[in-house]
Amino acid sequence: MVTFYDSIGDVTWPDVGNGYFLDPAGDVLLRLQEHDAVAVGADQKVAIGSNGGGLSYVVGPDGSVHRTQTASLDEPEPDKVANDLRQFLELLERSLTRFVADGESGSLYVDDNSAMPGECSGRG
Repeated sequence: MVTFYDSIGDVTWPDVGNGYFLDPAGDVLLRLQEHDAVAVGADQKVAIGSNGGGLSYVVGPDGSVHRTQTASLDEPEPDKVANDLRQFLELLERSLTRFVADGESGSLYVDDNSAMPGECSGRG
């Protein structure tokens, strides 16, 4: 996360799919200070962003990135999107590349047939 915030800072892509938003470090830290980590699924996770549809992206203690299934952070188990932040950013990059090429962003879903080495499969 430190490398991401040192290099990029935040992501604001409102026109790609429903939109992708990764919050600036100051917003993440303020939310963490005011509300602590959130209990999403079995672990405490830190909310780092959202999509334009109201779903949140959260990072678990192992670095994996998950997306909530609803607009609420109070749900039993979010969907795993990526094994780590780097993989998540690669999925975002592919979504942006697809959007620029043909206007379709797809989703951050990785299935068994299109997964790159090391990617998780399943709904994400």
